[in-house]
Amino acid sequence: MVVEEETLMMDQQPVSLSEPNAGFLDQLPKAEAARQGEQLRKVLLDSVIHELRTPLTSIKASVTTLLTTAWLGTTDLNELLTIIDEEADRLNLLIGEALERGRRDVGEKLNLEAHGIHEIIDAARKDCRELLGAHSIHVEVPPGLPAVRADLRLVKKALAQLLENACKYSPSEEPITVAVETNGVFMMTSVIDRGNGIDTNEQHLIFDELYRGKDHRHMVQGTGMGLPIAKTIVEAHGGSLSVISERGSGSVFSFTLPIDPQFILAR
Repeated sequence: MVVEEETLMMDQQPVSLSEPNAGFLDQLPKAEAARQGEQLRKVLLDSVIHELRTPLTSIKASVTTLLTTAWLGTTDLNELLTIIDEEADRLNLLIGEALERGRRDVGEKLNLEAHGIHEIIDAARKDCRELLGAHSIHVEVPPGLPAVRADLRLVKKALAQLLENACKYSPSEEPITVAVETNGVFMMTSVIDRGNGIDTNEQHLIFDELYRGKDHRHMVQGTGMGLPIAKTIVEAHGGSLSVISERGSGSVFSFTLPIDPQFILAR
């Protein structure tokens, strides 16, 4: 069962926010906007492929067990058949969503609206609630924060990926913290775990497509696409995704999103 503890500020501070240009999104040149659009389309395609492989993996594992086990009791047999049935339905749904996306305009555009950070955190936690398992999640958000300018469907996917990574690479008894701070122009959300951490020489590689840490390639299932997808989504919003990690002490993944302009103008 996931436990949430809400406090005002975190003890361990993530990287400081720089003071960026408040009108960043509106001042992107057309060429840069086109590049961001193409990169976003690519990462969304990669995301669809990643999501399709997940139910296929479960179906394959269940079928392999059925074919290689000499005898299965009724309970075990029903459990495997149920997994195959449910994952097949999930796969069918994902294919339908992919086809629907393909019928729409190929130029994927951000649906930018004002969203509170609590709304984004809650949506991300809902998306990955099964993976959160026994991990306790501490949400540390100062009161009275402004809204951010974001595409909720995409940003929650980026945050869910960071939460999933924290769950995969840290012991189940260790808490995971989601902490938020702002400099008045950008808002930074950090996911803090107490796992094994990441070697310094690997930290610049983990955002590359298909790269997986050398100590986890055979211990944790994954495709290596999660962090590149999250990074591209955040950068498409004009933000950035970074990591601070120390071997044996855990990791802090932080991403920034622009605050909605109406809140900046109201200051």
